[in-house]
Amino acid sequence: MRKLLLVLAVVALAATVAVGHPKIGLILATGGLGDRSFNDMGFWGAEMAAEEIAEQYGVSVDDVLDYVEPREVADYEGYHREFARTGEYAIIVTIGFDHAEPLEFTAPDYPDQKFVIVDDVADVDNVASVLFRDEEPAFLCGVVAAMISETGRGGVLGGMDIPLIRKFVDGFTQGMQWVNEDAEVDYRFVGAWDDPSLGMELSEEMYRATADVLYGAAGGSHLGMFVAAEEVDGRWAIGTDVDQAWSVPEHSDVIVASGLKRVDLAVYEEIMKVIDGTWEPGVIEYGIATEQRRGTGVAFGPWDVDEYIQASDSTASLPNDLVREILLKLDEAVQGILDGTIVIETQ
Repeated sequence: MRKLLLVLAVVALAATVAVGHPKIGLILATGGLGDRSFNDMGFWGAEMAAEEIAEQYGVSVDDVLDYVEPREVADYEGYHREFARTGEYAIIVTIGFDHAEPLEFTAPDYPDQKFVIVDDVADVDNVASVLFRDEEPAFLCGVVAAMISETGRGGVLGGMDIPLIRKFVDGFTQGMQWVNEDAEVDYRFVGAWDDPSLGMELSEEMYRATADVLYGAAGGSHLGMFVAAEEVDGRWAIGTDVDQAWSVPEHSDVIVASGLKRVDLAVYEEIMKVIDGTWEPGVIEYGIATEQRRGTGVAFGPWDVDEYIQASDSTASLPNDLVREILLKLDEAVQGILDGTIVIETQ
């Protein structure tokens, strides 16, 4: 898979070339590929759509999917424009909340170009904005944390102190306290999505001070949390977005669960809507308590319970009786979110 090398000379040439198949442009969030969660999931969804398109048109995936990994938020607007001005992309997908503001400047200049943003709203007529109820998987992870914690103290490692990540903190805290009203939750913010060294340092601080289980919401930065869990005896970790016992198997012995946020599904579906002619701009929200009724959940235990409680590749040593007890409690929580008896408050 090649990266798109966006230089003006290449863009100018590409604009003159007639493309006989749909193409996808993907602009990732800062932090890039390799986080084994958010960015990677966006890529996997785009790649899955590209594979179907490539097979249909008899071309390679590289012919369909172009992507770029910006280093700075300041680079976003330039990449939006450089992709859009070629006129060759059926859809341009942007991953991450901080694309919203630059998209509101750039998208109106290309009214015939379809855009997607994941994790925030860009209020423009040619943008589909994909949101998730992040507090839902966080709540479910809090349920797991409360039931495995021996101290009643958990923690959250966030990427940045922003409203999006505060939803993770709120959901996790309320999930723990739904099980144990005396539970306490600490939290730290790395200030970056790609600093696992600082993520490890902050995690060790929380592990040694208060928490025996931590929940990561920091992209590549919380890969360091898994290392810290290995180094401090008797500590557990909970991943996010995808079953991280699967995506980070070297730490599957300490990753007891993961919140599920199907960024891959959302990206895939928005691309395929363009292909089948059903794409529309506007806001699309995924979650248990949404019109979609899907897209969030938790990975825990050895088997799939339903679409919200999925099997994990965790190799953590938990007693079988406790696993069954947790699964029953998770099912109770999911049903409560579905029927409205559990309402997760966010800031």
